[in-house]
Amino acid sequence: MCDIFALSAGYNYSAQDYLSIFAEKAKQNMHGWGIGFFREGQALVEKSSEQVYDGDQVHESFQRLARVIDSRIIVSHISCPLSGGQHSAHNDPFTLPFLYHIWLFVHVGREQDIDGYQTVNEPRLEANVSAARIFEYLRDQLISHTENYPYGTLYLALRECIRKLLSDYPGLYTFFLANESVLFGFSNSRRLLLLKKSEKLGDILLVTSVGERLSPDEWLPIEADENSQGKLMVIAGPDVLYLDDI
Repeated sequence: MCDIFALSAGYNYSAQDYLSIFAEKAKQNMHGWGIGFFREGQALVEKSSEQVYDGDQVHESFQRLARVIDSRIIVSHISCPLSGGQHSAHNDPFTLPFLYHIWLFVHVGREQDIDGYQTVNEPRLEANVSAARIFEYLRDQLISHTENYPYGTLYLALRECIRKLLSDYPGLYTFFLANESVLFGFSNSRRLLLLKKSEKLGDILLVTSVGERLSPDEWLPIEADENSQGKLMVIAGPDVLYLDDI
């Protein structure tokens, strides 16, 4: 199964150590990888269809990117063969501009019915994979909800959009959605592990779907309650602003 990773900090941070460990822990997902980050207000994505674990070490290009990327928010996705095609364009992260921001999206889960979803907005993602359709669906619903409730918060808007997603297209969803300053995380299937850690310049926050901890620290497990539709979190800098069942 695919795995995802996210880092959020109050300053530009290079997640070299954590990204490399993330890749090593998720090395059984041998289908491709991607890293997304922000620079000067723009969302940038690097992807590859090559295996993230090459021989006995993390792929050289993945390691190089982990060294040179510095961003307040970084997301990464390591793919399994079930997640899409062989071309890197099918790999997460995906990016779309809407609501005055450019957004990054990574997802793991299994949904079939949403593959036929047709977006009503531009631009459209060319990749013929579920993650692209989920991202477009959330984009469309957030735009529509914001037009109807212009004074509502983005958190409440996303919560309602996820509820509608689960009603229209029931399935297993675990994803990160981020702009340059805020990171949303949702899961109704996978357990997430969360760590707030102090570094030389300040605190950072890490979240991952990998079952093993990425460091010896005490990671906080995040999973939905038994009767819940899923757990939604909002992260800004190194702080969790909201964490609750939807």
